[in-house]
Amino acid sequence: MTTSMWRCTTLLALSIGVNAASDSQVQTVDMYRAMQKPPDGKETNRVSNNNLADILGVLRYVHQEIIVEHVAGNPERETRKYGIDSFAHYRMKVRNPDTILKDPSKMAIPGFGGFGAFDFGVATAMDLLQGLVASGDYVGISKQDSPQINFTHPWYWFSVDGDCPNLPWTCVKPYPGCTAQAPPTMPQPCDPDGCAGKQDEAARNCSSKPHFTDPSDTETARKCCLHYSSSPDKVIMGGLCDTSVSEPTGNLGCVYQYEELSSKDFLNIDDLNGINSMQCGSNGKRKCSGWKDWRDNCYDPEGKYKKRFHCEDCHDSGKWNVTTQVTGYCVEYDLHPFCQETQNLCQDPKCMALKPEEKEYGLPFWSGKCEVEGNRKRAEAVATYFLGDSVKNSHWLVDKAALDASPVCASTDISVPNQCTPNPDGGPYCTRVFGGVCSTCYLPGTDPPYPDPSTQPMCPFGVLKEKGNTPPTETKCASNDPLKICCLYGLGTCAVNGTDGSDAELTARGFLQTMRMMDNKEMVKFATRIVSGRGGAISNENGFDEEIYATWHYQPPNNPEEAWKIFEETINKSSSVDWHPSPKPKPGSGGGGGTVITILVVLLILAGLGFAAYKFYIRPRQEVALGTGGRLKSSLHRQYQSCGQARQQLLPSDNRSVQMSG
Repeated sequence: MTTSMWRCTTLLALSIGVNAASDSQVQTVDMYRAMQKPPDGKETNRVSNNNLADILGVLRYVHQEIIVEHVAGNPERETRKYGIDSFAHYRMKVRNPDTILKDPSKMAIPGFGGFGAFDFGVATAMDLLQGLVASGDYVGISKQDSPQINFTHPWYWFSVDGDCPNLPWTCVKPYPGCTAQAPPTMPQPCDPDGCAGKQDEAARNCSSKPHFTDPSDTETARKCCLHYSSSPDKVIMGGLCDTSVSEPTGNLGCVYQYEELSSKDFLNIDDLNGINSMQCGSNGKRKCSGWKDWRDNCYDPEGKYKKRFHCEDCHDSGKWNVTTQVTGYCVEYDLHPFCQETQNLCQDPKCMALKPEEKEYGLPFWSGKCEVEGNRKRAEAVATYFLGDSVKNSHWLVDKAALDASPVCASTDISVPNQCTPNPDGGPYCTRVFGGVCSTCYLPGTDPPYPDPSTQPMCPFGVLKEKGNTPPTETKCASNDPLKICCLYGLGTCAVNGTDGSDAELTARGFLQTMRMMDNKEMVKFATRIVSGRGGAISNENGFDEEIYATWHYQPPNNPEEAWKIFEETINKSSSVDWHPSPKPKPGSGGGGGTVITILVVLLILAGLGFAAYKFYIRPRQEVALGTGGRLKSSLHRQYQSCGQARQQLLPSDNRSVQMSG
């Protein structure tokens, strides 16, 4: 934990207001796994000794480690790596033990212990095993923000321990007497001599060390189950509560709980990425029936999907010779080695220099791994499937009901501030909008400013409305200009005309004022006013809604002026706007373009007749009666001028009811 998270304790005790929390420390968090869907959606074994993630985290796992073709292995494989075909959704209730909750040094973030990876049921991190022995069962967490994917805030991985966490599900060869099938990968603690299985009788009743509590004794840890230090006669049983318990207690053996999964809790990846809607067969007249069918029998006469990257000499000191190989099968996804295997991945300069068509091959759904917008669309597709109307058209990846069911993040004991205890300089605050857990963020543009904004994402617009997030009384904005962001959080008043999409000024400031509402209907109102003011008309309302939806987020933009420019370009280039609509007469006006044209024609005819009469009738009379001809000519001239004036007043350029738009 950084020093900045703990500064100014005395000042906090005087200035901060923290809402009272309930006694319950049970958190409700939506977690996800990439896995093979069990028959009928019924779990064979409930999840334990395993890792889960939030939506962004599980997508990153699949996108980076499962589907990248040139590193996926055997091209003749029958399934994706590990047989993964679905995403599974777990609504977890978590209540970690007081040994974690009352010791900030053991918390990765409020409410969670440290994370540890599991491989074939084995906790591979020594820190996790030592923590389980000393503190009892707990759910761990890890904050992730690596360049493997790009997004506007971090994502999270979770670890849930289970029975005998130091040994694999089954024994691993060459452990003496082991006849079990080899696991997909060799768990690191079992390499090279193998391990006993966690259900082996000799492992559970270890004759050499019946109260085994030292995971650093790696020789014993390969053959005997670990015990709790507080209850040395008990094998570590894992944190999943018995099915008879509705909420976790924080005691040994009961720190997390979830409802049994059913088919509705699984999302088929082939439905998500579009494979099951694509054409298969030699003539493309049937729908594909899954990953393997599409891979082998896809209808792709142009070879759009039948290619992959190949890299020779691809290592830190290598030449990185990258070529494209034509394949005999369709490729779900492949990423250029500059973006997949370099140290900085998507942020490597060589990756960033590639054009989009040079960077990725495969299905459109997976394109844009290195782009925020691509990752946003994928994550929202998963969230909408599992969470439904609660997240629709909001960009949210978490269910507000789950957030409201969880305790406040900020410490309720001001003498012991935690990392969610803000200072007057804009943070650190905590929001549950990022992954459903207490994730730190800051408010930009405060006076004084947040000291190290590069270490935190900007808070979502609604952070001060989240439970327990009351700012210190000294917190103030350096400016009331919306372009400086701070006032958009509700600290003071922003210097901008209007309050929402129906009346906000049509400038970058009005754009931000409307965005803060996090409501696409308001954003569409704002955009529609711009279109109307420029003489356009919305021709496709649904399409326009989607285009505008992509221009805002629940966090402020890093560069407001650039975001405004993109917003204007989106409108100007919209395929859902008709910029040259045909003029329409106003209802009940009694006139219109046709009426005016008729009047003009009549007037021109009358003028022509008048001129003819003058030439063939009046002129001869002037020659006979010179004494009166001056008066006659003057009279007709005045009549002609009057006729001309009437004609001028009816020209379209002066008749506002028929003036063309735009």
